[in-house]
Amino acid sequence: MNYSLNSWSFERYLGPLRLIEWDDKQKRQVVTTETMPEETSLLGLLVRMGSNAYHSLELAYVHLKSRNDQTLRDIRHVAEVSKVELASLLLDFGDLSSADPQRRTAELELYRKWIESAAQAGFSRVRIPAGDSSPDDRAALIRAAAGLSELAVYAADAGIRVVTENLGGLLSNSENCLRLIDLCQGKVGFTADFGNFDRNKYDQLQEVIPIAETVHAKARLDAQGRIDEVDFKKCLEICREAEFSGPFSLTYLGREDPWEKMNVMRTLSEALPTMSSPMDTIK
Repeated sequence: MNYSLNSWSFERYLGPLRLIEWDDKQKRQVVTTETMPEETSLLGLLVRMGSNAYHSLELAYVHLKSRNDQTLRDIRHVAEVSKVELASLLLDFGDLSSADPQRRTAELELYRKWIESAAQAGFSRVRIPAGDSSPDDRAALIRAAAGLSELAVYAADAGIRVVTENLGGLLSNSENCLRLIDLCQGKVGFTADFGNFDRNKYDQLQEVIPIAETVHAKARLDAQGRIDEVDFKKCLEICREAEFSGPFSLTYLGREDPWEKMNVMRTLSEALPTMSSPMDTIK
């Protein structure tokens, strides 16, 4: 198993978050900052990952503090030395399904800049959401597919694969996920998240895991904040049945130590014979 980490698991450890949002009145993107403690750096996270046999990282854009040349070179170098693949840069902003052409044009322009930064840092993929339109809006699905396909062609020249995810209103059901990927005619890949389907979760995961290039193995938490092991095992079994072998990004969004909780998640996945790999103690 290619164990990966999702940097959202370290939201409370990697410092302030710079969030990109669309301001409809100004008709442009704006950046807001959310204060968070900084107990480690991104480079420090990469080093610790390598020492604990985590093979890849899916990095949320909010944890990339700068996109200047030196920062991107440093990330590439430390990842290479630590033997950690930069599997995906997660762009959690924008709406390519929007009916506002001015917004879509602005989003496409900004996505291209982030794709360029991803290529410079050495990422394999950029994950771009399809949008927040209603899942019943067929025209929105077509707009999102067109935008993602355009970006995929642009990214391919830089050696980057564009993927999308069951994230946001438009792709809130497996049927739309499959439709969109089909509309993109192979240009766009897919990331499956254990936690993003609200209804018939396991049935819908069974439909999308077979097309997934990466998986966000997000732990569901009970009322006491404990990992729901029954749920996690069911999701693992779906991955096993689909013979998933890509980056398997452990994702813990609770309040306790993420390293300890991801150790629990990793132990659960090691119990499945076809998903096993040597277990290293998390330091």
